[in-house]
Amino acid sequence: MLSRRNSVNEQTPYKAYDPVGQSNEVPYPPLVKRFTDATSNIWAENRVLRFLSVCVLAASIVLGYLVLAVMDQQKTIVVPFGQGVEHLYLVGDKPSEAYLVAISRNVIQLVGTYTTSGIEFQLDEVLKLVHPKIHAEKRQAFRREVSRLKDFREISFATYIRYDEEFGFGDGVIQIPVRRERFVGKSRTTDSGFYRLDYLVEEGRFWLTDIKFQRKGEVSNEQVVS
Repeated sequence: MLSRRNSVNEQTPYKAYDPVGQSNEVPYPPLVKRFTDATSNIWAENRVLRFLSVCVLAASIVLGYLVLAVMDQQKTIVVPFGQGVEHLYLVGDKPSEAYLVAISRNVIQLVGTYTTSGIEFQLDEVLKLVHPKIHAEKRQAFRREVSRLKDFREISFATYIRYDEEFGFGDGVIQIPVRRERFVGKSRTTDSGFYRLDYLVEEGRFWLTDIKFQRKGEVSNEQVVS
């Protein structure tokens, strides 16, 4: 029995493990695979990293939406003919005098110079500037005026701003001196006075709150020679 064990040991001699040896060397994985494995482990084990990644993604989406919204809301300001850019401005909710004159001139042209066939369209344009709080009231007043003039096809009106007189500017009030003419056939009626425009500026937008004509002086009537 002893001889048999000796023979086995002689046939299979003991060999010590050599970690540095060529046959036992464990090769490292490729660089890309090693990087992906390492990042996968970090992602799986680090909850803070996952939370931050979700926050960065959400912030990117929100910022992208805001940028698109700002680009969509960009406006081009068209300056009326004959006006200088440096004179048309708003400081807070306070417009410049040139700004008020430009708007007042357009409003007076619409409400003061018209024929009976075109007054409805012109008053609808003025309604776009009327403040929402009194919009319904002014719309009814304008409709009554249109109905009153429907049966008078030969009447026309003309209003001229009197630049030789001073304009009045107050807190929320504009007074524009004018001369008005009404033509009925060959008869012309003339009077003078001023339009009083009450206004309000909210968030950079001009609103009309009232429009009134106040006569000043006597009314004259004459026949127009053709």
